[in-house]
Amino acid sequence: MTQAYTVTELNGRISDRLSADPRLHDLWARGELSNVVNHRSGHRYFTLKDKESQISCVLFRGDGCRLKFQLKDGLNVLVYGDVEVYGPRGQVQVVAKGIKLDSGRGFRKQEFEALKKKLSAEGLLDVERKRPLPRCPSRIGVVTSPDGAALRDVLKILESFPAKVILSPAQVQGDGSEESIAFAIRALQGRADLVIVCRGGGSVEDLWSFNAEIIARAIAECDAPVISAVGHETDVTIADFVADVRAPTPTAAAQMAVPSSSELQDRLKEAEAMMTNMLWSRFEREEDRLYYLSRALSAKKAYALVTENRQRLDYLKERLIKAEVDRALYLRNRLTLAEGRLKAVSPLAVLSRGYAIAVSSNGKLIIKAEDAGSGDELELLFSDGRVRCRALGRVEDAGDLAEGNGGRSKGGEENH
Repeated sequence: MTQAYTVTELNGRISDRLSADPRLHDLWARGELSNVVNHRSGHRYFTLKDKESQISCVLFRGDGCRLKFQLKDGLNVLVYGDVEVYGPRGQVQVVAKGIKLDSGRGFRKQEFEALKKKLSAEGLLDVERKRPLPRCPSRIGVVTSPDGAALRDVLKILESFPAKVILSPAQVQGDGSEESIAFAIRALQGRADLVIVCRGGGSVEDLWSFNAEIIARAIAECDAPVISAVGHETDVTIADFVADVRAPTPTAAAQMAVPSSSELQDRLKEAEAMMTNMLWSRFEREEDRLYYLSRALSAKKAYALVTENRQRLDYLKERLIKAEVDRALYLRNRLTLAEGRLKAVSPLAVLSRGYAIAVSSNGKLIIKAEDAGSGDELELLFSDGRVRCRALGRVEDAGDLAEGNGGRSKGGEENH
């Protein structure tokens, strides 16, 4: 039987082979920097890559103090050092002893700038073509992974707004993700008033799919305004440039998509005040008109006209007042409906349906029956106030409770 090695022994043999190969010591490697991390220990970790491959690298603090420039993603560099194996992870890496800048920019940076220039020449990045977001969208499309945190963040904001949310699922990283995202955007054609294209944070490689031309053109062709929210605030992609609005995070995108409850209430109050002013202005204009007509006519004819116009004025006044009252009632009902929707998601709505919250004397929330011991002082929170009580004991289930009550009624002195 062939000898079996432990993982540690296997990594050790690989490390010995690499150490014995002079070609893997004091070498120069050329590539583009990615995933640069400046650790608080002073060490720097990064990935060196080209169009087809990548390798992990580390520059320890002692060698990094001689570095004359700041490491950042997208730089083309020459790395001098040794190839070793990091045993705890079984990872082949370059231990850098020195780094110097190479001529030119990273190939991905060049691709990014070339595509940005091409789309700009076609007018797809122009500010003039950016569409305003609808004030109160009734259908909101969301393009993202159905399993990602970005979707949960968006739904948390949108759940209190009365709009239909349409999820168009997509693969947001890896092979085939560009086509998946573009297809998901096009699938919302004619189905949404507003589209949010989003995903959570990640490395440059994780977010690179959103720099694809096919996604940029899908966003540009979308018949609804598009909010792009890819990664964190510092991450910028081609999708952000083409979209109508860029949001720093998925949560911020959801907040941009819908008005707040306070904003809706302010709009209702403004509408009510505007209608009232319009009605009273019309009433005042009619009064002025009647006054000037009465002065221009003879006394006898004026008297007849005044009598007639007074009756008409009373009629119009009643109609105006009625219209004002009806409009105010309509707006008040809309405000009550909006208030009801807000209360429906309030914790007090649950308490008003007969539920209560138990809190111990030290302020700890009682979640399970086992959290309350016999004789503990408790406080029950209802929708209309609080009740202090004492726990007499624990009842295992409703069946035991019924049986126990029956036993006390038949033999109260024995069970006391």
